[in-house]
Amino acid sequence: MNSTRKDIFMPSSEADRFTLHQTLRSLMPEAVADTLMSHLPPTGWSDIARQADLDAQSLRFDRIDAKFVEIDKKFVEIDARFDRIDAKFAEIDKKFVEIDARFDHIDARLDYINTRLDRIDSKFDELASMKRYVVTTGIALAALICGAGAPLWLGGF
Repeated sequence: MNSTRKDIFMPSSEADRFTLHQTLRSLMPEAVADTLMSHLPPTGWSDIARQADLDAQSLRFDRIDAKFVEIDKKFVEIDARFDRIDAKFAEIDKKFVEIDARFDHIDARLDYINTRLDRIDSKFDELASMKRYVVTTGIALAALICGAGAPLWLGGF
C-alpha cells in the first residue's frame, strides 16, 4: 500500500500495513478487516499493473515479435545464401575431381612416354654399340686388306 503525504508519493512499509490492519480490527469485525486487507495488494499500489499497462506491454511485445519475424526472415535469406554457396563449393569440388582425373591420365601418359623413351634410349645405345662394332670391323678389314695387299702393291711377288 502506498500513500501520498504532502503530494509526495510514499511507499508503505510492512509496519504501516500491520498498523492499518490492527486499526481496522479495532473499528470493525475481524473478518471484515481481514477481507478488506485481502483486497489490498501485497505490495504498494505502484506495483500493481493496470489493464492499460498490460495493453501497452502487449503492444511492445507485438513489436518485438514483429522484429523477431523480420530477423527470422533474414536468417532464412542467409541460410539460402549459404545453401547456394555450399552448392557452388560442391560444383568446385566436382571440378577438382575432374581435374585430378585429368592429371592422373596425363601422369599415366607421361609414364608411358617415359617408358618408350627409355626403350628408344636403349635402342640408341645398341645402335651406337653396333656402329662402334661396324667401324672397328671396317677398320680391321681395311687394315687386313691393306696388310695382305701391300706386297702386291709394293712389287713383292
